[in-house]
Amino acid sequence: MAEKKSSPKRIRDVFYETRVLMGRDYTIRRFAEEVLESAIDPVMLGYIEKGKRFPSDALVRRLAVIRKQDPHELLALLWRDRMLHGFGKELKRVLTAPRSLTDIEDADLAVLTSQAIAALPDDGSATPVAEWRKAFRSVKGQRRKDQTVEPELIARVEDLLKQRELVEINAGNVRRRGRHFVAQTTEERQTLALEFCALFAKGLLDKLALPEKNTGTYLRDHYFNIPSERIPEFHKKLDQAMQALSEEFADDANAKNRFMNILVTATPYDSGES
Repeated sequence: MAEKKSSPKRIRDVFYETRVLMGRDYTIRRFAEEVLESAIDPVMLGYIEKGKRFPSDALVRRLAVIRKQDPHELLALLWRDRMLHGFGKELKRVLTAPRSLTDIEDADLAVLTSQAIAALPDDGSATPVAEWRKAFRSVKGQRRKDQTVEPELIARVEDLLKQRELVEINAGNVRRRGRHFVAQTTEERQTLALEFCALFAKGLLDKLALPEKNTGTYLRDHYFNIPSERIPEFHKKLDQAMQALSEEFADDANAKNRFMNILVTATPYDSGES
């Protein structure tokens, strides 16, 4: 199976798309028995495709052979998913959340919000609301088709952007009013935290597991001493610099452009010294 240009977002999607694209209308049972040579129970394979279980490294390597793909690319997805799942469980412990974090689907809200902002014309011109929704309403790389994304989630994204005055909807058209979303509520912060974890894990694994691949990932560590009273000033200038970069390089959403998601954190290191 030829490698696709854009990798699926999660390891569960790799298993699903492989089974579907193999043709012959493979059921989960037939795929487990005939293609995977009974290396896994069909019930467990179904759990993997639903994201309720993680496959073993050995099973992922077997799937990579079937796909004629570098196993490290699929293993990187598996490792990232495990990291995100573990982070979500710990986040549930430390946050007084308005709803439980039972699945990494919570990160979809942050991803969709980012894509919704990026999907608008960069010059601030208006575009039909229907076309805009079509452009951002699926999390890129997932197996789900556009119409399967819950309408409630789309409505939440639109409401968030209107409340923060990042978009303006009028007479069936929508245009951009801003580009940067700042999490304010507990729920928004936890979804942003999950997204940050996913991006950091991806960046880390891109550099460690896929060093020879041009993944488009930038990963750097900058450190220096700074007077405590100047930290707010530094934060302000960092924000201005990131806004300037996004304005300089942002382009319209189309098939040739790649969606870039940038999350920045700058935090003082506490060595424990008084």
